[in-house]
Amino acid sequence: MPYAYRKFIPQNIAPPGAVRIEVRDGGGNQVAAIPLGRLAPPAGEPLYRFGIISDLHVHHNPYVAWNPIPKLDNALSFFEGLGCAFCVACGDLTNTGFYLRTDEAVAGTEYLDEQQFTKYKEICDKHTIPVYELCGNHESYYGMPITSNLTLLEAYTGKGVLSYAVEQGDDLFLLCGQDAGSSVMSGSDFTWLGQMLEANKDRRCFVFVHSHIDDNVAGGVEDSGNPAFSRENSIFGYWGRTAEFIALLQKYPRAMLFHGHTHMMFEGQAFDPAANYSRENGFHSVHVPSSGAPRRLVSADGAWEAADSDSQGYIVDVYPDGIHLRGWDFVDNKPIPLGTLWVDVPEGGGAA
Repeated sequence: MPYAYRKFIPQNIAPPGAVRIEVRDGGGNQVAAIPLGRLAPPAGEPLYRFGIISDLHVHHNPYVAWNPIPKLDNALSFFEGLGCAFCVACGDLTNTGFYLRTDEAVAGTEYLDEQQFTKYKEICDKHTIPVYELCGNHESYYGMPITSNLTLLEAYTGKGVLSYAVEQGDDLFLLCGQDAGSSVMSGSDFTWLGQMLEANKDRRCFVFVHSHIDDNVAGGVEDSGNPAFSRENSIFGYWGRTAEFIALLQKYPRAMLFHGHTHMMFEGQAFDPAANYSRENGFHSVHVPSSGAPRRLVSADGAWEAADSDSQGYIVDVYPDGIHLRGWDFVDNKPIPLGTLWVDVPEGGGAA
């Protein structure tokens, strides 16, 4: 039986500077070579570029060993150095917004840890690049009697964290945050999303949510960012409007969905071809790995291991005929071939 190499998908292109891609077997022997050329990045300067990160999980908790704070600082510095117009953060900006005391005197007592939001704002304020964030489940879980996390998040970001729009050139960015731990977005926000997509149907629209669509929910098949372990953890699985959401995005060929939540690193595509990008639901869907607490998929059945020393995200170069997604390792400052993609999404007719 001939050797089959299935790690790359048709949307993968070579990272800048690559001259070839080699395919090697388990013994390190080269078994094939994939010529570049048509797989090379587009020529010319992009219209603009922006950065995407997700699942930052900023915390200020002495009981948690891993520290995502330098990772956020480093990613924003990197985006600034590349001239990114802005950064989008796809939710779970803080770890929980509260922590559980572990000392015996108050064991199990919940405390709102406002320092997480303070630290997030402190790092963003160090940088000149705008950050457009949305609310993830770790912000929306805990509407405790003390103070709602949503109220705190809105206060510390200075903008609405559920749904809002941002324009860049002729493109429209629609950010949809969660209003509850088991809801992708509120009913009014879903109505708003539909209205915005219809009013801007001739424009290229980039839609950002926190969770991924799994294949165990009504109207959904396996989507990007969906390794086996996380299929039961998709917030879309608890939301009653998943089929409507899928049908909505299917109506607009210039719409493109971005999401995070699973924490899976780009390398998960070695086990799951749809780990980073999918059109299985009839629209472009891109998964964004965690910059703060990545997880490394180690087998096709969904087994994973923590990769707390890693940090990943996208640099996105936007062209008239499509977008070049450059998966990036922010720790070693290098491209990640499995996260380097070209997606055909042409410009529309401009602002409605």
